[in-house]
Amino acid sequence: MCLPQLKLRGRRRTALGPWLSAAAVLLLLWLYLSGSGPRPEPRVQTGWVVNVDKHGGSAQGAQNDKAKQATTTTTTTEIAMAATQKPAAAVPTDPAVVLRQGTYKGTTLLASPRFPKAIEAFRGVPYAQDTGGENRFRPPQPLPESTGTFDAIEWGKICPAEGVVRRNMSENCLNANIYRPAGLVDRDGYQKTEGSKKKKRPRLPVVVYVHGGGFNTGHGTERNMATFVAWADAPMVAVNFNYRVGALGFLPSDVTAREGLLNLGLRDQQMLLEWVQANIEAFGGDPKKVTIMGLSAGAHSIGHHIMYYSKNPAKAPFSKAILESGATTARAVFYPTHPRHLVQFREFLIAAGAAGVRNPTSSPTCAPSRSRRSSAPPKPSGTTRTPPHPLIPDLPINSWLAGAHLRIPLITGYNTNEGTSFIPAKANKASEFRAFFQALIPSLTQADLDKLEALYPDPVTTPSSPYKRVPKGMGKQWARLDAAYSHYAYICPVLQTAHYMSEAADSKSGGVYVYRYAATAAHGTANHADETPVVAHDLEELQGMKGIEEVADAMHGRWARFVASVAASPDLEDGEGDGAAAAWPRFVSPLGGKAENKKKRDGTGRIMVFGEGNDERGGGKQKGVPARVVEMTELEREACRFWWERVGLSQGVGKREEVVGARL
Repeated sequence: MCLPQLKLRGRRRTALGPWLSAAAVLLLLWLYLSGSGPRPEPRVQTGWVVNVDKHGGSAQGAQNDKAKQATTTTTTTEIAMAATQKPAAAVPTDPAVVLRQGTYKGTTLLASPRFPKAIEAFRGVPYAQDTGGENRFRPPQPLPESTGTFDAIEWGKICPAEGVVRRNMSENCLNANIYRPAGLVDRDGYQKTEGSKKKKRPRLPVVVYVHGGGFNTGHGTERNMATFVAWADAPMVAVNFNYRVGALGFLPSDVTAREGLLNLGLRDQQMLLEWVQANIEAFGGDPKKVTIMGLSAGAHSIGHHIMYYSKNPAKAPFSKAILESGATTARAVFYPTHPRHLVQFREFLIAAGAAGVRNPTSSPTCAPSRSRRSSAPPKPSGTTRTPPHPLIPDLPINSWLAGAHLRIPLITGYNTNEGTSFIPAKANKASEFRAFFQALIPSLTQADLDKLEALYPDPVTTPSSPYKRVPKGMGKQWARLDAAYSHYAYICPVLQTAHYMSEAADSKSGGVYVYRYAATAAHGTANHADETPVVAHDLEELQGMKGIEEVADAMHGRWARFVASVAASPDLEDGEGDGAAAAWPRFVSPLGGKAENKKKRDGTGRIMVFGEGNDERGGGKQKGVPARVVEMTELEREACRFWWERVGLSQGVGKREEVVGARL
């Protein structure tokens, strides 16, 4: 989305003064907000904002470590800024790293059935300052140098979310967790050698995980990166982290755009990537071999970074990427002045008790202030700062068309039933199917809706419709809605990324690999984010189900090899895959471009399917096939042609004519 950012002007009073004079109110406003706003990315005078509305939020519940984080007490993040911090008492054998911001003592996770090898963990390590107080609604600020010693044993606080206050939440939440194989790295960050030799060996590859949550919620430990490292054949360093979400991280409006404060959560992500570049060597990682991996909103975010860093590829803080169920063209990237944003911003002010503040340039379609006083919009305090370059300088589809993106090796894919968490469960009539999409995408014409209904035949009136079978208790339109929403919000945007990346790939940029996750769970479907514990190879979550463990072997093995491989290949060295599957072919787009200008070639539209036929997580006994190669279905091709032609309806201001060549 194109969002202009707010320009910070020190302590000068502006139109924002009446609202933000009480900074604490802004925190309350977020706590009142249940996370329904759009999610932007920061930009200077003009820019786009990331938006995920109530229909497009991420479904994954960040369940893996939620219970553990709920018991977190004193954390590294809370004490990192303390000027008089006393050295932490730690067992002499505890792993430690020396950073410019201080010395951090971690802990060792012993080898067990869950961890086939011991892992050293450094939890709650801050990568930026507290975002409360004068840093609220500001880009992340770097940490000062320190000679103190800090414990890095417990998870740090997570960022406020979900409209509630929990003991494990704080605005002092920009912290990371770092994992590496135990006993492999010395105090200087180099691999240890046998005997007394001190020859320095190459450092380890690094993988950084970006969590999902629809830009409204979530935290880094939703994916267990400790098990990811423990089960990887090749040694590596893994990082997951928190970034600001909801109103504190993504508050799009013309006000925040002018002040340069759009998409602060994406700014947090970039701060973390910069921190990794500056500090990962101390943990044994190689800053030149960083793979960035994300799910849902995390994958959306990575897509934006792939475009942002194309302005200077030499400074890109990662060299490979894995995008699960997410893309830059997914659902919505609106202007900050889009009516939806302006209405939500007004609702935000009302919830914060600042309803009297007027937005002087609000669109007439937005909810106006009831106050007739002439007052300026709120403004955060802070030192004078030059607004950063916009994170989303153009509509994503325009950036794809212009080739304004990195050329790097990529894994991307989707789950069979991405839409089950976001559709009306009880819809029975065709009119309800039509009304859902009309409300979701207001710019769809009646002709568009007619084509949509023809593409996904009504199971009530069409005997041959493939959408007749629905889970018990669901409406007759459920499977039909799932298919259409899955293609609109996830599958076709993912394939659009694969299309443009594969079209631009050459011998130097590496391949693009596309997958579909098909193992079923709730509702007998492969739902959004179901692959989370499978990719992490978290056996505690998989509960001893042998078939799904084989799927985890096949999927995690390829992810880990992609991270570690110099050639950025997900296959074994002999070219064969795991799970009795053939090698994973590079993706060749069947939808236009190179493939359409030549005769159809072997490999066109081929993808890897993981877990097809497995139903163990849904209570069944079928093991299915861990991994096999298939071609994209004809429905996937037809659906993507339909949705790609209408991508502009979910970008900018939602009009077709702005899709190509639009610039802010």
